[in-house]
Amino acid sequence: MTRFITHIQAAALAALVIAAVAQPGTAQAAAAATIGIVDADRLLADSLAAKGVRLEREKYANSYQAQVKDMETKLRTEDQELSQQRGVLAPDVFQQRATAFQQKLADFQGQVKEKQDRLDYSFQQAMQEIGNTIVTISGEVAKAQGITTVIARNQVVYADPSLDITAPILERINQRLPSVKFQDPATLQVQGAPGAPGAPGAAAPAAKAPPAPAKK
Repeated sequence: MTRFITHIQAAALAALVIAAVAQPGTAQAAAAATIGIVDADRLLADSLAAKGVRLEREKYANSYQAQVKDMETKLRTEDQELSQQRGVLAPDVFQQRATAFQQKLADFQGQVKEKQDRLDYSFQQAMQEIGNTIVTISGEVAKAQGITTVIARNQVVYADPSLDITAPILERINQRLPSVKFQDPATLQVQGAPGAPGAPGAAAPAAKAPPAPAKK
């Protein structure tokens, strides 16, 4: 059965949180740098906007999954009926119907992949907006606390807990960006087809096909 993925690839967005807010560089400034640590994974898990985005993605994924399951059932039934007709149809007629079924199956797989690609892209667009806000607010909190450099927690081996500024950043994110618009994947406007080379968004996993069509 085809599965629409619902997890967050937090590692990719976590890299966005590395923000330097140091003054024009000198050796003395570098030596006196004050560091702040941000737990991007926590921000992406606990912020109101990120939670809302995950819920929206799950809603679309569940809807698509139901549609796919229904179509898979119909294709299996059609495949079984075609197999039963093999012995009673003229060879050329059977070949024609088998070819038509194969095309229908290929079209179905393409539609599933397009839905996955579009859902992935809508999700990535929404999370990108949250990531950009994380970067902006990290800089604001850093400046307010006299911090010159902000680093994502997953980029350091150890950091004193007193350096962590995640909590005030999370508070500001929830105030400034309590929700993010999740674009309807079906009407999403993108440059180029989703999943195509050079198009926005990562390629989605290939759909798992229903049983193979009847042998010709």
